Amino acid sequence: MVMLVMILGSIMLGVSTIAGYITLQKIRTATDITDSAAAIYASDAGVEKCFYTKFGPGGTATSTCNFASGNISFDNNAEVVVTDDGTIVKSIGHAGRSWRALGIFMTQFGP
Repeated sequence: MVMLVMILGSIMLGVSTIAGYITLQKIRTATDITDSAAAIYASDAGVEKCFYTKFGPGGTATSTCNFASGNISFDNNAEVVVTDDGTIVKSIGHAGRSWRALGIFMTQFGP
């Protein structure tokens, strides 16, 4: 009888441990999806700011748009780093544990 109780108790402990682990992974995935969306929108905002610097009022196509982390601030604590080497604009957004990057070939926009 004692052995049966110990076996059943071990099985219940194992099942509840596995269920807790799966639930934790689902919660982490939901959080990562939110961070991923914030990171991609931050990266997009970095590209848009670069376009505005180059092609907006007072801008020139030869302007560089190298913005370090913290130069563009967001209310959701996302950050973006934009680098421009003249031919490629690379924008890397970061939020939480997610990093998303966008790259634009500037040779498509002019000579």
